[in-house]
Amino acid sequence: MKLKKLLCITPVLLLLAASAANAQSETSTLTKVKKEGVMKICYAQGSPESYKDPKTGEWLGVFVDLANELATWMKVKVQPVEVQWNTAVLSLKRGDCDFFGSSFVYNAPRALEVNFITPFRSKGLNAIIRKDNKKNLKKISDLDNPNVTIAVGLGSREYETGKRLFPKAKFLALQINSDVETLPPTQRGDADVTILPIININWWLQIPENAAWGKMAFPGEDFGNAPVGWAVRYGDQEWKDFLDQYVRWVQANDLVKHTYDEYMAKTNPFAKKQ
Repeated sequence: MKLKKLLCITPVLLLLAASAANAQSETSTLTKVKKEGVMKICYAQGSPESYKDPKTGEWLGVFVDLANELATWMKVKVQPVEVQWNTAVLSLKRGDCDFFGSSFVYNAPRALEVNFITPFRSKGLNAIIRKDNKKNLKKISDLDNPNVTIAVGLGSREYETGKRLFPKAKFLALQINSDVETLPPTQRGDADVTILPIININWWLQIPENAAWGKMAFPGEDFGNAPVGWAVRYGDQEWKDFLDQYVRWVQANDLVKHTYDEYMAKTNPFAKKQ
């Protein structure tokens, strides 16, 4: 997708360039990216922000499009670095990439380790539950029970939030490559619910075969709302400032909502490919 078609970007380019040129440090990631012509971006799979096309291996998604547009502005190439959610912080800190470009949810433990860029948006969580609801779970607080098992991705935002909000519950933390892999345990009955972002749940329930057995556990009662965006290593204010300015431009022009709407309209990563 070419975001530049939406509006004229020349004034923004000048602003970004002027700011970046002001006393840039030779040790800054911004300087390195400009010199090398390559921007390494860590991605973990999570629809609809960052996921791989199963046929081509190409990275797609809302945040991928935004990162690609930034790279086009900068006249540099993107080098995707695939990471797992439970190793994302480590990968960024040890320098595997220049920033983490998937939908990184703010929480205090993460913020102690990495520096969050101005968030693109906020989003909440909900849960998928079997339609038979054998344990008669009706309220969000019902999840905080030792007799309840919750399926989540290991190291994911859902895992951290769930452990914090429902400390009495049991957790089935799965090493996954895609959100959809946390759902079979709930379908089989190995877990009582699967926690996912609300946007993913709405997307997933559009598939008739999914809606045949599962439903949203708590309609209209999202929980764990938090800002989401990118992150960089601490100690490089110039790089953070540069990315912050880009995010402010994206926000000013409502491009996040536009791009989400576009992805929702044109594709569904949870649909089976023909």
